[in-house]
Amino acid sequence: MSERFTGPVSVDGISPGNAEPRLARLYAAEERPLSPREAFHLLSRSWRFISEHRRLVAIKCALAFTSLIFFLLSPWPVKIIIDNVIDRHPLTGVPAAILTPLVGQNRALLLAVLTAFLVVSAILIGLVGNQPTGVSTAVASGGLDQAGLTENEANNGWSLWSGVFGLLETYVTLDLTQRINQSVRVAIYERFLRSPLGLFGDQKIGDAVFRVMYDSAAIGAVLYRGVLAPALSAVMFFLALVVLAAQFSNEPLIPIIAAAMLPIVAIGSSLFGRMLRQQGQRMRERGSDVMAAFEERLAQVQLVKAYGQEERERRAVDEASWGSFRATLRMLVIILVITAVLAPPLVLLSGVAFYHLMMQVVRRQITLGDMVLLVSYGIILGRTLGTIGSTWAELQGPVSGLRRVHSVLDMLTEIDTAKTGAIEPGPIREIEFRDLSLAYDSSDAVLEHVSFTLRTGELVALAGPSGIGKTTLICSVPRFLEPRAGEIVVNGVDSRQIALEPLRARIGFVFQQEALFSRSLADNIRYGAPQASDDEVREAARMAGAAEFIERLPEGYATMLGRRGARLSLGQKQRIAIARALVRKPDVLILDEPTAPLDPASEAELMATLRTLAAGRIVVVVAHRAATLGACDRVVFLARGTVGAEGSHGELLRSSEDYRQYLAMTESVVET
Repeated sequence: MSERFTGPVSVDGISPGNAEPRLARLYAAEERPLSPREAFHLLSRSWRFISEHRRLVAIKCALAFTSLIFFLLSPWPVKIIIDNVIDRHPLTGVPAAILTPLVGQNRALLLAVLTAFLVVSAILIGLVGNQPTGVSTAVASGGLDQAGLTENEANNGWSLWSGVFGLLETYVTLDLTQRINQSVRVAIYERFLRSPLGLFGDQKIGDAVFRVMYDSAAIGAVLYRGVLAPALSAVMFFLALVVLAAQFSNEPLIPIIAAAMLPIVAIGSSLFGRMLRQQGQRMRERGSDVMAAFEERLAQVQLVKAYGQEERERRAVDEASWGSFRATLRMLVIILVITAVLAPPLVLLSGVAFYHLMMQVVRRQITLGDMVLLVSYGIILGRTLGTIGSTWAELQGPVSGLRRVHSVLDMLTEIDTAKTGAIEPGPIREIEFRDLSLAYDSSDAVLEHVSFTLRTGELVALAGPSGIGKTTLICSVPRFLEPRAGEIVVNGVDSRQIALEPLRARIGFVFQQEALFSRSLADNIRYGAPQASDDEVREAARMAGAAEFIERLPEGYATMLGRRGARLSLGQKQRIAIARALVRKPDVLILDEPTAPLDPASEAELMATLRTLAAGRIVVVVAHRAATLGACDRVVFLARGTVGAEGSHGELLRSSEDYRQYLAMTESVVET
């Protein structure tokens, strides 16, 4: 059998031989501790995903900053009720200027006005009591591990209001959060799609899925925790100080005590910052391990059942899941330690402030309503400074996710940009390999000094021992792999000067190990040509020898396939794959061991079809069977890392000892 496409194939210099070094570089960088400067750089680089949605960001900021006015007003009704309604003190200051013209000295009317204000506030913005109740857009977590916690992160945002206006801000917040997350997810997913094919020989698909679905959710923290929360807190702190200075200029202790909380929280956050970053990284790695464990075992469920290893694999997945859970518990322990360290000085400061205010009430230097107001503003000041001081600590967990995001965006090469020319190829009539050498990065060359030509009208076979480089050679045609030396000339132009997408659009590929999607048969056939009509789909199936078994199915071309086309035999899958290539009407048709799963009669039928197709295009077949080789116009035989011989099957039998030995090794029956 020839080599699998996912085996020795290299794209842009990445192959199983060197995919591991690339992957090692990718993941080794994540194992190194992040410095604070690098963490800040990751946060700043991530802003580009948010700036794409600047209109929604502006609306969110406008709503959030407007809500600060109501935060400042919320403690006043309670103060007025206590001092001016219950204790009968006269209105003074700004409240007197606003309310006296409305109610005069009527306490009952004053209470009615304040009650109406609270009711309207509760309906519109949820102001009940002395603090607004915010609304969170997070959803209930599915579990105490990184994946479960990320279900919250993917939707997380907050509204400082509730009530009717809170619903409006929640709508904007959800829309903004989802759009930002979507931008990151699509960027990572696209980068994986455009990455070297050889990467996926060793890449854990579960890890890739985790990065796309879960690590991407960390982007929301950049806006909400990194920018919006501290900015709102700073403005709120300033406004609260203005109110306190105007109303209680003789009570400086409350702002002083509140300000003392900032360095305590900030110093504590910085001391634990590195620990939080590292544990956040471990949480995500363990979560990725769980996803990879599930994916790999479900993909190989047939093998697991065949060897009776269900219990063993259950234990493996269970161990990975508990590992993720334990990593989360360790993060919670760190948070509890931080709380235990910071709580005593903060509680002490709060106690000092409360005792001072109570003594001021006892001495009748302030009223009970004043104390309530001062306590409320003290809480506001403490919360705002606590938010500012804890910003760095709050960002350490998301930073680890953003690091895994940018590892993908930075390390995986986009193959269709820098290395792509702009020349349109036009109909491909000739492909010439000129002294071509192919290799994987710095490894030894797989093939050297390969020279031969493919022309329209020929059915050409590539033959040679397994691992010699046949699949590597055919994958260099659509530039999945770039030459180390020499060139591939298409219609007289170096293929590196040709625009990549038009080049690949003219090439049809049938891989040795074909993958089908969980879609209808018709959708699978027209996958590479979505615009193909039903008649074109049926014609491609007929030419590939698939129409007969498809039409016997109850739903015909509308039959839905299971995962990887599990409902089809290997031969049927191969015919669908050939039809998928033919429906594109390619100028070049390349087939990697297309007859391997076919019986002799089907093989002869397919080769007759390929000969017909070769009348108007270049057809290349990677093959081992003598019958397949004999049906081709020409055989290019690869041996010892280069072209060992070239000619018809009969000519090579007569002239090449290596070719005869190769056929003998494949145990093929040679009919002369």
